[in-house]
Amino acid sequence: MPPFDDLVKLLVICSVIVLPALAITTRFALKPIVDALLRLREGGVLQGERSVGTDVATELRHLRAEVAEVRAEVARLQEVESFHAALRDAPAQSALPPPE
Repeated sequence: MPPFDDLVKLLVICSVIVLPALAITTRFALKPIVDALLRLREGGVLQGERSVGTDVATELRHLRAEVAEVRAEVARLQEVESFHAALRDAPAQSALPPPE
């Protein structure tokens, strides 16, 4: 039984000392790599869980909304311009009534 006792001692030492040390070392070694991958994913360089079709559809929806806003603004500007043109073309009328 002595070889069995040595094997148990080795397993206990590995599970108590070596495995936690290996886990901590691995965590610190992989943390910069994982952080860099997360930053790349947030920056749009790497594709994440979202599909490309969803991104295109979202972008298309935003572009359509922006075009609608621009058209509404152009319509308002045309109204203002026609109002100013009407003011320029109208004859100047005095605010006072004509003398009697």
